[in-house]
Amino acid sequence: MPEPCGTYEQTVLRHVLDERPTVFRLCDLVREIARDPDDFGERDGVEQAVRDLTKVGLLYRHGECVLPTPAAVYVLGMELG
Repeated sequence: MPEPCGTYEQTVLRHVLDERPTVFRLCDLVREIARDPDDFGERDGVEQAVRDLTKVGLLYRHGECVLPTPAAVYVLGMELG
């Protein structure tokens, strides 16, 4: 599980890529990634990670739905290849 200071982005991106082609709702990501989904700090960490990854083009968000962008999947392929 993520540490409070900065690995939420890695954890969120890895989780979304590992589970593709699943489309997640943001609340599902929080529930699956945060150690305590009721803890504001952990919930906020996951939500902020989704916002940041969306800003840089690695996640796509439409309302509550979150999925990886083609760029994120491409980078994953380079990593594995």
